[in-house]
Amino acid sequence: MYLRIFSYLWLPVLCGSIQCYSGSQLQIIECPSLSCIKQTLGFDTIRYCDGSGVSSICQTYRIQETCESINNLGFICCCSGNLCNFSTSSYSFVPLSMSLIFFLYRFI
Repeated sequence: MYLRIFSYLWLPVLCGSIQCYSGSQLQIIECPSLSCIKQTLGFDTIRYCDGSGVSSICQTYRIQETCESINNLGFICCCSGNLCNFSTSSYSFVPLSMSLIFFLYRFI
């Protein structure tokens, strides 16, 4: 049973891509990377897929499931769940909610 729950949590990682919102109009796109980004600079907010390797903002600045203010880039939020870069909060609730469901199921 725990293996099934664990496998659902790792499905996006094993498949090698996730869906992210993109642009300012919130189009849904398939991303080859494992992170989505929401970037706010001034009054403008855009959403897109993170790059990979040396072009990865999330890896370069070590931002995972959180947000950071970075000089010349603005406020950057990185997350790894499907369509996680829509949220106006500073982190994705998907990993947190999945963990909560797992622990509630285990102890009930």
